[in-house]
Amino acid sequence: MIIDNILEKGETYFDKENLEELEKHRFKAIAETAKHQFESCASYRRFCKQKNFNPLGDLKSTKDISKIPYLTTANFKKKAGKPKELLCVPEKNIQVWTLSSGTSGDPSMIGRDNINIVRFFRAMHMVFSVISNCTEYNWSLMFQPPVRQRFTIKDIVQEPQHHMSYIFNVENRLPMDKRVYALKMASDAVKKQGKMFEFDSENTFGFLNANPKAKGYGWIGGAVPIIYSSLKGYYDKTGQVCDVGEESFLIFGGGWKTYSGPAITPEKFRDDMSKILGIPTNHILDTYSFTETDCFLSECEYHNKHCLPWQDIVVRDVETLEPVEMGEKGLINLINPIAYSFAGVSILQDDIAKITMENECPCGRQGKIVEIVGRAEGVEARGCGAQIADETLTK
Repeated sequence: MIIDNILEKGETYFDKENLEELEKHRFKAIAETAKHQFESCASYRRFCKQKNFNPLGDLKSTKDISKIPYLTTANFKKKAGKPKELLCVPEKNIQVWTLSSGTSGDPSMIGRDNINIVRFFRAMHMVFSVISNCTEYNWSLMFQPPVRQRFTIKDIVQEPQHHMSYIFNVENRLPMDKRVYALKMASDAVKKQGKMFEFDSENTFGFLNANPKAKGYGWIGGAVPIIYSSLKGYYDKTGQVCDVGEESFLIFGGGWKTYSGPAITPEKFRDDMSKILGIPTNHILDTYSFTETDCFLSECEYHNKHCLPWQDIVVRDVETLEPVEMGEKGLINLINPIAYSFAGVSILQDDIAKITMENECPCGRQGKIVEIVGRAEGVEARGCGAQIADETLTK
């Protein structure tokens, strides 16, 4: 499919001289994916017909992309939605089901086959190598529970997986003995407090205080609430800082809206983590995604979130759901031509965002820059990072 050809060219589509070619191929990829889902998924086809939309004739140019009928996270809820009816391939082809989270106890559930998974991690690797410049690393510290086994893109996973944990497990190229996990399963006493995990201070600070930079540079990852509360809490108590090396990266995602401590801005988070870990702020990078899409909005060294070349974004007015102009706030609608095994070409999320610029980032990478403003009013702020934070005792 066309999307595979775009992924093959990869980073060249960040270049200015390729913008015209990219726009043409991106539209064709989006149209091809929409047609595939229309033809392969009876539920999505019925939905499109209800909206008087047929991608076989109604997708003629880029201005028609915003007309593609979008699904919402509610459609993929395990209990209230119909995730299996939104598959575009036979269920036997699904390699892994990943779960989101929610205080309602009804997570979204997305099934991906090998085609979808290979595309997903080619995109994820692009985030690390092209936008974040984190090409190789010699150790990792994940603010997550330890995984029982290392997964690859070839593995058929029997049990549904927490979305973020699965991503960080597969994307992590290191063997298990070079991975350190900052959380552990809760003790019986902690479980009585309703927590599944607790912060493993001995393991985490034992590693951080053992001169990890001597092993080369590393990747620290996880969600904001646990990273900040544990590392900043340790620093406030002891005044001790760590030196993981200036070449190391803190690449993280999720949880901004649920940090329960004093209000923290991205700038303060970066400054504090830089002081505590010895990592320069341009190596402390946020990534936005969610379970129901294969898209990423990832920060460059200037802390601008880039829309990857093959994906698109429509920002919609909260009341009318019509597209708004650049610079105006609205609900984020991600256009995902990578989606193959599920009807996810157009997903409307409940986060508020705005497109701040296009093709003008000082880093030189072309494309739309997106600012995530916050959660839509009245919506539970419970992403994957938030769920782990909720289930972890950090003190």
